[in-house]
Amino acid sequence: MMSLRLLIVKTQQINLLPQAQGKREVKVGRRCFNSLLFLGIEGCDSLESLVEGMGTFIALRTLIFCGCPCLLSLPKHLPTLKTLAIMNCESLDLGLGNRKEEKEDDIRGFGSLRILILSELPKLENLPRWLIQGPTSTTLLSLFIKSCDNFRALWEEEESPSLSSSVFPERIDHLIALRQLKIKYCLLLSALPEKMGNLSALTHLTIKSYPKLVNRCKRGAGEDWNKIAHVPDLYISDSSDSDEECGLFLSKQLVK
Repeated sequence: MMSLRLLIVKTQQINLLPQAQGKREVKVGRRCFNSLLFLGIEGCDSLESLVEGMGTFIALRTLIFCGCPCLLSLPKHLPTLKTLAIMNCESLDLGLGNRKEEKEDDIRGFGSLRILILSELPKLENLPRWLIQGPTSTTLLSLFIKSCDNFRALWEEEESPSLSSSVFPERIDHLIALRQLKIKYCLLLSALPEKMGNLSALTHLTIKSYPKLVNRCKRGAGEDWNKIAHVPDLYISDSSDSDEECGLFLSKQLVK
């Protein structure tokens, strides 16, 4: 257990692991997770959270949640995480708790993230603050958003009074490393942000959506065309999607 690298979990517990009863159990628990690189959590119907006290997952590179309808929160500090995939977690709000109570350390908790996949998250209305306003904004390479029925904007217009805008960028054009963006079947997303044109590193953009957004992105004529005309690899379509596409996309990213 001391050299655990990969862990896939399916449990009916509320927390990923039971609370440790004593100092020795806490110490052993932390050692077990110090070397963990991959954590997959699938089909955990009652899971609400990971147990922060069992360790900080200091080496974790990949974290996947799939089919956890009661999941309420993510760990706040995963400094080495490269890939985060969250799929079919209907109760999850990707804000790290109450906006007014967030601390700068919370916003900085995902400082190495490169790939983010968000699918079937009905509470997702816009990109979370820790993505746009934290150090992740300079490391993220690929962003995939699919079938989030209430997703309506690529950033939240309201600026937090508790965080300095000179320290934390607030809009999508601050995702300066972003190379790949895929947005699929988000019914309420009806237009692209003005700042899309400032994503100079973006080389691939896929939009599979309903006719209103697709028509706005029509080559040379759509209202949003000038925002994306600089992207060399474009795929705009309102055709149907493969049920397996999200999983295949994730598999390809993990083997790179």
